[in-house]
Amino acid sequence: MLRFASACAAALAFAGPAAAFITAPCGPEFTPLTITEPWEDNTQTFANGAIRIFEMFIDPNVASGAALGVLHPVPGDEGGPFRRCTAIYAGPDFRYFGQAFVAQATAVYDASVGLIITVPIAFADGSGTRPVTFAVNQATGTVTLR
Repeated sequence: MLRFASACAAALAFAGPAAAFITAPCGPEFTPLTITEPWEDNTQTFANGAIRIFEMFIDPNVASGAALGVLHPVPGDEGGPFRRCTAIYAGPDFRYFGQAFVAQATAVYDASVGLIITVPIAFADGSGTRPVTFAVNQATGTVTLR
């Protein structure tokens, strides 16, 4: 019985949402082919189109395959064609979550940190949604979790 209880506890520890979101440069899985369709519902622009967020889904056959992408300006290239892609993952161990509700994203501007965006995120374990909040600083080209 103790072995069964230990196995259940271990399974539950990995089934729930990660302890903390993380950011990283977008990897090769971030391509136009992996942006969740329809794009109108799963992408959103801010700052007059300079910043775009989108949901990326690596495998439509799994319940937890989503990540959030942030396209933002490269410093020193104002109005230029180049943007950087930063990924927001569920955590360092298991990187993907169930769904990002990009259409429900909200944003406020804070001059000290940049554009602060909040996106509701759902996990496949049925635990509901929780927000991920991050700041996009166009002057430095950084995305930081809040």
